[in-house]
Amino acid sequence: MSSTMSASQAHKMGVIALTLVTASNMMGSGVFMLPTNLAGVGSISLWGWIFTIIGVMALALVFAKTSLVNPRNGGIVAYANDAFGPFIGFQSTICYWISAWVGNVALLVAGIGYLSYFFPALKNPSVGSIVAIAILWGFVMLASFGAKVASRSQSFTAICGLVVILGVGVLGWFWFDPTTYNTVYNATGQSDTHAILSAASIALWGFLGVESAVVSSGQVKDPEKTVPKATVYGLLIASICYVGSCTVIMGIVPHEVLIKSAAPFADAARYMFGDTAGNVASALSIIACFGSISGWLILQSEAPKAGAKSGLFPKFFGEVNKNDVPMKSLVFTGVLMSAVLLMTASPDLAQQFQIIILMSVFASLLPYMYAIISLPIIMAAKKLDKGRSFVIYTILVVIGMIYSIFALLSSGSDAIYWGIMMMLCTIPLYSFVAAKKAHEGKTILTDDAANANS
Repeated sequence: MSSTMSASQAHKMGVIALTLVTASNMMGSGVFMLPTNLAGVGSISLWGWIFTIIGVMALALVFAKTSLVNPRNGGIVAYANDAFGPFIGFQSTICYWISAWVGNVALLVAGIGYLSYFFPALKNPSVGSIVAIAILWGFVMLASFGAKVASRSQSFTAICGLVVILGVGVLGWFWFDPTTYNTVYNATGQSDTHAILSAASIALWGFLGVESAVVSSGQVKDPEKTVPKATVYGLLIASICYVGSCTVIMGIVPHEVLIKSAAPFADAARYMFGDTAGNVASALSIIACFGSISGWLILQSEAPKAGAKSGLFPKFFGEVNKNDVPMKSLVFTGVLMSAVLLMTASPDLAQQFQIIILMSVFASLLPYMYAIISLPIIMAAKKLDKGRSFVIYTILVVIGMIYSIFALLSSGSDAIYWGIMMMLCTIPLYSFVAAKKAHEGKTILTDDAANANS
């Protein structure tokens, strides 16, 4: 028994590995294309960063606290199920699952953008999509070897990403031109408030993955201590890297060039040191961008795996191989991701990236809001709703909710429309889950309703 437990623990992540995975999941999924998207808003986007960091820090601290109060495999979607019941748990799982694999699609698009720096043929939508699909299935195979292998590869790729991000973000200040940075303050044609909220919604994409440590709690050592530390450390690393690098790039690369760039970090390096530096930065960005896919694949499988165990998802989502990886789930989502890559193919990679990230942001916000509201409910249920700690975390919940609502409203009418349609579809889908539970003899009505019928 003890040898089995030791072997199991040996395949799980510690604080350093989980921090790198969390930071890399955020940075790999956002930072390498964000300068281009935020340039479309203008230099006013700096205020969007500040608004986003405050909101996401509140979310991170609430998630970390909840993981201590109510440690659960499945993380934020498990909290929603505990606090609000199986339907909300089902809805949150569906939304979070969609957000995770759609986010991986955007990550692939960003990687292809940097590859196109070397291979211009990849700017052809058909060619780029086919190459992205091939890379995707390569990482599905890598993920089949388990969290330990993924974290090892991701530790290396995270270092490659940090070299580029910190290299441009620190050394770039010697080339920073305030005039270039302030060329366009508000490029949206809307009010400053609208522009700030638009920037905040785009910037949130960069922090998707802040809950990685919480959702991956089943894959880490000593989760009660490891998860909160990795969540906060990962967020701090990402925040410093994001704001510094995006700001400095907007002060180096001319606005008219940046808004069309498919590889903004590589273009910044080229302006700083020449074409060779641009090539090196692009190569390292490709490694970092694609390298975080393995971590995201594991992350995207955790929520539906927990859902399958609780009867909310089909059983195949919970079936694992010898490395504790739900391969059938990864193959299923791999097919869906391949379809989205083909459906959203666009000659403008930056535009394709922004469409996909707004879809992913909207899908993530619903489970985020359910998860943070779960904390005071769970604390009350566990008789922990008194004292200074409860008050502090309730304030953080309010801050997180305010941020989430504004980010939701600023994600765009198309994202809101399709997001609402997605939420409505979960209502009839849950009827099949409820029917399955009823046939298995499980209770699906509340106690009051059951008593009334008896």
